[in-house]
Amino acid sequence: MTKNVQEMPAPGATAVARAHAVYTPLNLYFYDLLVHGLSNHLAWRCPTRRLSALYEANLSGNHLEAGVGTGFFLDHTGEGRIGRLVLLDINRHCLDCAARRLARFNPTLVQANLLAPIATSLAPFDSVSLTYVLHCLPGRMHEKLATLDYLRPLMNEKAVLYGATILGRGITPNLAARRLLALYNAKGVFNNYEDDLESLTAGLRQRFGHVAIETQGCVALFRAS
Repeated sequence: MTKNVQEMPAPGATAVARAHAVYTPLNLYFYDLLVHGLSNHLAWRCPTRRLSALYEANLSGNHLEAGVGTGFFLDHTGEGRIGRLVLLDINRHCLDCAARRLARFNPTLVQANLLAPIATSLAPFDSVSLTYVLHCLPGRMHEKLATLDYLRPLMNEKAVLYGATILGRGITPNLAARRLLALYNAKGVFNNYEDDLESLTAGLRQRFGHVAIETQGCVALFRAS
């Protein structure tokens, strides 16, 4: 397993640190159950199988996972497909957790802030995933989408960027979603009260020629190339 650790400063370091501080080894142990087993279905009303289908449709053999969580989706969809895999995340615990789970793919690990320039020596990739990342990043949507400007130079000409994010505006959250949104935003784990479909769509279309985006429950699922 190759490890390539990168540390680069970025604006809003305190807010960024708050957003990923929750991902401790203990919390990651329960993450799949709480997020993929419960929250996706009961609160966000976007079943985990819908997110897995996004990976099934877009994952390439030369892939960059930007924001890795526990490696859940690659574990379930990557078999027989992944040839080269790079895992990128600011949180060392997430990287280590995902690396253990995905060891059979011999991933390269990169510790980096998605709101700062990323080493272009990693390029090029045929697919890039940005799943459940944007709603955690601090700032308004146009500020969060700066991460796309750092990811685009890593993509091949015909590469696909895909992912999903939980919206905070223009949705009809149920009671469970309202309480989770309030709790997570208060703690700084989420920063998405101002995130809406219109600003996400506009930001993607400013940067990519082909954009497909849809919502399911509180979640926006997108594909851009």
